[in-house]
Amino acid sequence: MNKKIASLAFATLMGATGQHAFADAPSFNYVQFDYVVSGDSEVSSGGVSDSLDLQRGFGLQGGFEIGDYVMVLGRHLSLDYDDDQGFGLTGVENTALNDMTFIGVGAHFPLADVVDLYGAVGFSRPTLVAMAGEGYGLEVGARANFDMVTASLWYNMGDTETDASVGSGSVDIDPELLGLDVAISFAPDAPELVLGYVDATHEAEIGTTKVDVDYDHFSIGVRKSF
Repeated sequence: MNKKIASLAFATLMGATGQHAFADAPSFNYVQFDYVVSGDSEVSSGGVSDSLDLQRGFGLQGGFEIGDYVMVLGRHLSLDYDDDQGFGLTGVENTALNDMTFIGVGAHFPLADVVDLYGAVGFSRPTLVAMAGEGYGLEVGARANFDMVTASLWYNMGDTETDASVGSGSVDIDPELLGLDVAISFAPDAPELVLGYVDATHEAEIGTTKVDVDYDHFSIGVRKSF
């Protein structure tokens, strides 16, 4: 995970909250669709690495509040790559290298009139070259509403394993994602334009072999709050 990017994302969100803001608290009732416009991935293992170009990708996420503080949160990320160098994926196009699904239950807490902190725990399902892990996941974040912009900074991690095995060992996949979403509202009650960035890694142990998938991407999307 790039620490400079994490620091910049945090500074962007916290600095923005110092600006003049609306009185409304951020909403956790929403649905959002993202189209990934650019990104890449680097797969490394045993001192050997390979870069893969993103062909296409999309993301889905949403939240639903239950009462004043409790909420259900979900996100799904699907990224397709073309491996033209051959890191064990020779000839494979649009492979499911590092897809990600998280569904959790949590709570949000107002830090100020226009800033909420939140956390959720639940089910995590990352993939590594079409092998899907299943286990627990955790997401924490902050959401700030100011002027006609809502900024969301979030961190998601998981601890999972797959049904597959290599020799006498299992396949464990541990995803870690840091994201920043900036939603812009052009009119009351209208869908918002969302600009997003994600910096992430999938750390995997395949038997006694360690594999790291480091990736980042930019996206543009639409969010509807209700």
